[in-house]
Amino acid sequence: MAQLPEVSIKNMIKSEEPANGEADDLSLCLGRWMGRREAFGLVAGRCAAADIETLHQIREQKLYKQKRNSWAECCTLDLHVARRSVDREIGYLEEFGPEFFHVRQMAHIAPKEYRSIASHITPEGVHLNGTTVPLLPENTQQVTAAVVELLKQIEPKVPKRVLVAFDAALKRCQTVTGMLEALLEPLDVNQRMDLGSAVADLRTAAAGLGVTIFDRR
Repeated sequence: MAQLPEVSIKNMIKSEEPANGEADDLSLCLGRWMGRREAFGLVAGRCAAADIETLHQIREQKLYKQKRNSWAECCTLDLHVARRSVDREIGYLEEFGPEFFHVRQMAHIAPKEYRSIASHITPEGVHLNGTTVPLLPENTQQVTAAVVELLKQIEPKVPKRVLVAFDAALKRCQTVTGMLEALLEPLDVNQRMDLGSAVADLRTAAAGLGVTIFDRR
């Protein structure tokens, strides 16, 4: 499948504003981008900070009421994502700021790992040993290397505990796989979205451990 272009919701809204600027940009353009989930790939983890900030404003200002009765309904029917997935991303924005999304896109870091090095990351970039690596697309390799080094310096070395924890986590994954394969009834819409969200979280956590997941053909 061809990769969709990276387009932020904020830029999309701006490009669709009428020239005379008669109404608030978020409110006026809400109906134009609702449902176009491919523009920001929320569950896939490709969302930009500007996208999440836009969703944050829509939730806080209750702009979704132009189309839906509730925020949960808006997430399900218009964004095609479980509400808790959207709220989780907004929570990351509130806790970490926009830098989290930049670093996650470049270094594929999990929220738990980011939290452990968050004090070393500012809008200026990743701070390591007296130097700063700006959060720019062309610095992806340098940002990733700096993040890996910070994690090495900060995270305690407990090989035995890690090994035991990994064995237990792997066994649970295998158990869950068997349970899913044994399901007899088809999933409804909400169940499919919840499962998709859980799988996306697992992929993010695996990526944070250096695991690359390829689709089986």
